[in-house]
This record gives sequence, structure tokens and C-alpha cells, in this order.
Amino acid sequence: MIDLSPEPGAPHPFDAFARRLLQADWESSVGPMRFSDSLTLSDLADAAFLHNTRVLMAGLAAEQGTPATATGNLTRAFVGKLFDRLALSARSRESIRAVCKVVNELDLWPLHLARVVAECAGLLARRNKRFQLTKAGRELLPDEQAGALHRRLFLAYFRRFDLRHDFNLRDVPLIQQSFAVILWRLDTVARDWTPVRGLARHILLRAVFEQLHAAMKSPYDKEEWILDGYVLRPLFDLGLIERKSPSEWPSVTENDQIRTSALWRKFITFELWSGGVQ
Repeated sequence: MIDLSPEPGAPHPFDAFARRLLQADWESSVGPMRFSDSLTLSDLADAAFLHNTRVLMAGLAAEQGTPATATGNLTRAFVGKLFDRLALSARSRESIRAVCKVVNELDLWPLHLARVVAECAGLLARRNKRFQLTKAGRELLPDEQAGALHRRLFLAYFRRFDLRHDFNLRDVPLIQQSFAVILWRLDTVARDWTPVRGLARHILLRAVFEQLHAAMKSPYDKEEWILDGYVLRPLFDLGLIERKSPSEWPSVTENDQIRTSALWRKFITFELWSGGVQ
């Protein structure tokens, strides 16, 4: 059971609204948290995860599906055709080319994530040992459906996909269970540039923060590293947060600053008084 005690200095309705968020139907258009499906492809230009998923979907559409390997992954040949079209950092692209003589799906992790989340979203499926677009996938592939596709991917990423698949180094399941509250707190504290160092305490409920620290196995573990794996990197890849960094390191680090993006403000809306909170 997640502790919903108000934080020190928080306004009186903090715990009531947090409870509403934990119980909210993310699909609802009238609940306390709402996600737009009307954004344009231009609005979503910085959403690398959406771009990579559309590249995957377009590749499947062009070839009318592709075989799955014995281990249930995309074939090397198919991965190779998509490699240059994916949104990757220059550092990641160079590293993959330097290390991998041939590129498998698991070597190209952003593509792997796109494939797994797209399956969770019901956009593609494995049938007769082949990956194929579903009816929903075909309907959401056109440019004018980009907003609806982004919303569907976002909901699948945080509601059906297990975040531990992407970050399995430390087990903090309460982060995903309380993600609606995390989004609300980020909407409040990260509207302007805010340091990543110490951010966890401001956006996690007390029980979640305690579970995060209990999962820190090494004296070298930092709460910011775990927060990045579960929260910041996914939101960054979805174009929902921006970062200001003194380095070119691809992940968000404790030395960075982050803020919610223009896309965030168009996509996510919180209604404090929705659902009877008074």
C-alpha cells in the first residue's frame, strides 16, 4: 500500500488528489489527468520514440510483415534496413557500428523498445512466426494520425509495458504504480529548469522514495541514476522533457537540469478539481 500522507508544507488536498491520480483511468477524457490525441507530426518532431516506432511500422507495412527469429526478435536483415532511419544519438550510432559486426535487434535497443511497446499497444503482433501490423497499426500509421499514435504509445509504455524490462538493474515497482503522481509532481516542479540532483524527493511519494533507497545495493548507487532509468529517460525519449547538460552523455545525469517541454504542455493536462476533490 502506497503511503499517501501529505508531504510537509503541501496544501491540504495533496493526498486526496494523489489518491485520485492513483485510481484514475488514464484513457478517460474527463478524469483528473488527460492526454491529448490531437497533436500533429510537427508538434511531435522531438519525440524520438514515436519516430522510431513509425519507422518500424512503416518498414513492416512496406514488406507486408517480416519473419521473427527463433528467439522472437526481428531479423538482422530487417534491422539493417531500418538502422539509418532511426533517431539515435551520434554517440550511440557510432558505438553500435564500432562494436557490432552485424546488428541484431537487442544491439539496437531503441528499436527493441519500440517493437516491444508497439506489441503492448496492439499495433503489431507475431502471427505464424512473422511480425505484422495489426488493424490498429495500419490505421494509426498515416501522418495525420501521429497524435493518436503518440497517445496510444504513451499509455502502453507506462500502463502495459513493464518499465523493468528497460531498467532491470534495480527493482522499484512502486515507481510505475505511482507514475500518475510522478507526472503531476513534474508538471508542478519542472516547468522551468530544475536540477536533477535531489529531484526524486520532490516527485516521489514517501513510500516510493523509501523503496528506491532500499533498492540501492551499492554505495556508489545514486537515486538520480535509478530515477533516470525509470522516469527521466523514457520521458526524454518521448519528447516530454528537455535537458540541459554539461556533457554529451546520452542519459540524464545528476549534473543535468530538466524541464517539461512544449510538447508536454500540449499533451498532458491535470484537472485538480476533477472527480470530486474539494
